[in-house]
Amino acid sequence: MFRRVTRPVSRAAQKSHEQLQAETIAELTKSRRAVADAYEIERQRIERDLHDGTQQYLVAAAMKIGEAQLEATGQVQALLQEALRDLHHGLDALRATVHGISPQVLYERGLIAAIDDVAAIYGPHVEVRCPHPLPTLSPSVLAAAYFFVAEALTNAAKYAPDAPVSVLVMADAHLSISIVDAGPGGAKLIDGHGLAGMCDRMSAFGGRLTLSSPLGGPTRVNASIPLLLDRGNTGLGDVR
Repeated sequence: MFRRVTRPVSRAAQKSHEQLQAETIAELTKSRRAVADAYEIERQRIERDLHDGTQQYLVAAAMKIGEAQLEATGQVQALLQEALRDLHHGLDALRATVHGISPQVLYERGLIAAIDDVAAIYGPHVEVRCPHPLPTLSPSVLAAAYFFVAEALTNAAKYAPDAPVSVLVMADAHLSISIVDAGPGGAKLIDGHGLAGMCDRMSAFGGRLTLSSPLGGPTRVNASIPLLLDRGNTGLGDVR
């Protein structure tokens, strides 16, 4: 009878296996980050095209119709007036779309500066805190975080006007944002509306949104957005 001898895996082989796993995880992280950022980069391109291209053409067309009205009479003038009115409605809709995409300050001065600007719109009862410096955030994380805060503050202003609101932003492997208002509570996530839409946007690259809003308040809405960091990197920014 022969006895099977089990040879221990060498440390070199074990290390090689761990390195292979680490490289696989790093590649998956890089790929996921690239997919998420590609969406945001394309969205920014659409924003620029709308602002610098489409909007300017519509403004020029409105000016030409206005000039044509000066010489038109009767039914032609009435048709031009209707065309001008429809064109102005289209411009208003386009400007609202461009305005709702993202502010330039988000990419020039960072997330907290953009959140401060949004908070200032609603008044001094909205407090923004970020106790530690944030790392460099990818375009997809920046956009998801900004729109989450904007939507949450809009809801707070609508359902808990003038109630104290706090915004806390922190980062480790995830960007964590907690928004609490001292309103009456009773908030719900409704499919197709507001924060529920943000759930879908975040889940596309592993983010998560939770809501706690008992009757009588307070209402707390939290977002956890993966930073998709490479192995060994930290979610803390440099202290300056």
